[in-house]
Amino acid sequence: MKKRMTALFLTAAMAAAVAGCSQKTTEVKDTSAAAVSSEAKQEEGTKASADGKESQAAGEKVKISYLSRFTNPELPRAKYYMEKLEEFRAANPDIEVEDVSIADAESYKSSLKASVAAGSPPTLFICSDAFPHYDWAKNGVIKDLTPMIESADWTGPADEGVFGSFSFERKGLEGIYGVPNSVIGSPVYVNTKLLKEHGIETPKTWEDVLAMTEKLKEADPSIVPFSMAAKTKADLGRFFSELAVRMNGLEFRDRFINHEVKWSDPEMMAVLNKMKEFIDAGVFGRDAISYEVENNITSFGEGKIAMLFTASYYFDRFNGMDFADQIDCVNFPYLESAPENKDIWFASTSEGFCISAEPGTPEYDAACKLMSFMLSKETFDGYAEVAGGGVYPVDIDYDASKSPNPMKTFMEGYATRSDTTDIMAAYLDDASVINITNTELQTMFVERPVEDIAKTLDTEYAKLFPQ
Repeated sequence: MKKRMTALFLTAAMAAAVAGCSQKTTEVKDTSAAAVSSEAKQEEGTKASADGKESQAAGEKVKISYLSRFTNPELPRAKYYMEKLEEFRAANPDIEVEDVSIADAESYKSSLKASVAAGSPPTLFICSDAFPHYDWAKNGVIKDLTPMIESADWTGPADEGVFGSFSFERKGLEGIYGVPNSVIGSPVYVNTKLLKEHGIETPKTWEDVLAMTEKLKEADPSIVPFSMAAKTKADLGRFFSELAVRMNGLEFRDRFINHEVKWSDPEMMAVLNKMKEFIDAGVFGRDAISYEVENNITSFGEGKIAMLFTASYYFDRFNGMDFADQIDCVNFPYLESAPENKDIWFASTSEGFCISAEPGTPEYDAACKLMSFMLSKETFDGYAEVAGGGVYPVDIDYDASKSPNPMKTFMEGYATRSDTTDIMAAYLDDASVINITNTELQTMFVERPVEDIAKTLDTEYAKLFPQ
C-alpha cells in the first residue's frame, strides 16, 4: 500500500515566525560596511540587469556558478544530483553552469565564507546552519526567493513550516532567503541481530538503554551499547538537544530560543547531569570522545555497536549492509518520567539552496530556473526511488514496502510523529553559537564538571545575546 509522506511542519512557534512570507520585503536599515557594500551591489545589479538582458537578446549565454557538495559519483545522493545537473545543462543550452562544488565539509565552508568575504559568492549555492543565514539575508548576500516560490511553475517546497531557517520576520526582515533541499533526521540504528543474540529487546526508554548496557558489559565489554560520535560536534549537539527535548518538551525548547533559560538553571542542569550519568555508566563505550561518524558506521557494520545515533543522510550505508534486514531505525529513546515527549522526532530543514544574484538580472532568473529544477517534486520523487524511500520537504507518494528495512522502519516511525524539532541552538540565528555549545559539551567526555560547562556557556551566551 502506498503511504503519503507529508511535508515537514515545524512547531507552532516556528510556523508563526515565518507567517507572512509572501509579503513584500521590509527594508531593514543597516549602516555596517557589509550593508553599505550590499547597497552598492544592488545599484550595480540594476545596471547589470539591463546590460544582461541586452546580451541575452543578442543570443549570448547567461553564465552562473553553482556550489554544492555533490562531487563523488560513488555516493548515491551525489551521483543523482550530479546527473540532474547534466540533465539541466542539456535542456538549457542558453545557461552556462560553472560547477564549483567541493566534497569536503571544511573546505566547502572555508571556500564559501571566503567568497562571501570577497564579495563574489557563487550564484547558486547550498547553505547550512554552519553559515549566518540572517546576517547574509540582512546584508544582501542572499536574496529573497518569494517570487520564485509563489510562481505557477514552482513545484518544490512551499509549506511555510519548512522555511524556518531562511525566514526572519521575527527580526523585521520579510521574505524567504533559501529553500530546503532535504529533511535531515537523527534516528537510532539498531542491530537487532546482536541484541537478540543476547536476549535483549530493542530499548524504547533510557531506562531500557541502561539495562541493556549492563547486560552487554557483562556478556562482552568490547560491544558499545549506544554509540554516539562525540568527536563529531554535529552529532554530539544533536544528541544533547534531543535529550533536552525528551526530558523537558518543546515548551522548554521555546523558552530556550527566547533566552528565558540559562544553562545553570535546574532544567538544563538536569539534562547535563543525565548525560553525565550515561557517560559514567558506559552507555557510549570507553572512549566516545575519539569516535567519529565514519568509524562508528564501520564498527556498526562489524557488529561491535548495538545502537548507533547518527544523521539520516547515511541511510545508503546501512541499507547496503549484509544484515540490513536485521537493522531497525527507530526514534530517540524517551524517559519513563516524560512519556508525553516520546513521539517528537528530530527533523532539520536548515540546509538549502540560496541565490546571490540580484533579482531582475538574467543571472537571478537562470539561478531560479536551476533551483526550481533541482528542488522540483519530480526531482524529489526520482531521488526517493533511488534512495529507497525517505522523508522530504515536499509531499511524495512512495511504496514503503519497497524500501530496505532501515529506511522502511524509519519511514513508518516518522509517520507516527506528534511533532518535529531541529536542534535548539539552530533557532538562535547565530552560526557561531552551535560550535561554541558543542565544543563545551565535548569537555564533558574528559571529566570536566558539568557546573563549569554550564557557567562557561552562560557567559558565552550572554556575550552573544545581550539582554
